[in-house]
Amino acid sequence: MSLPALGMLYLFVEPGLRSLHGVDTFMHHPLLRALASLSLSLTLTLPMSAAFAADFPIGTYTAGAKTSVTFDGKGQFRVYEGKDLRVSGQYTVKADRFELTDKQGPWACTKSAEQTGSYTWKYENSLLTFTKVADLCPDRVESLVKTSWKWSHAD
Repeated sequence: MSLPALGMLYLFVEPGLRSLHGVDTFMHHPLLRALASLSLSLTLTLPMSAAFAADFPIGTYTAGAKTSVTFDGKGQFRVYEGKDLRVSGQYTVKADRFELTDKQGPWACTKSAEQTGSYTWKYENSLLTFTKVADLCPDRVESLVKTSWKWSHAD
């Protein structure tokens, strides 16, 4: 726990719970120890998870002249060949981990063992690239890993 947060908790402790050494007795109180732990946990977890999710570059990316993929800010993706929708589904991002689940379309991997794939992602110089972690759908692996997806526009 940060010293300012610890100090703020200390100010609200009844004087009878404080010792001559200040924090020693204060931190031995079970309720205050639990509050300190919760405060530290929230301080470390909430900002980090929001920052990681916000770092994933949503928008539309192209590969070659005809293929594009769109990742919206709501966890949905769509792959097009020209104007034809080929696969749609859901995605999640946690730090550099990217997981997508095909739901429908002629290119969708809909067998239960192939439906979801896990990757790491990297965005650099307007290119989005993926590295396979685990995916049993060979067509999806081929299209994601062997392609650099060039940023086209935000949606």
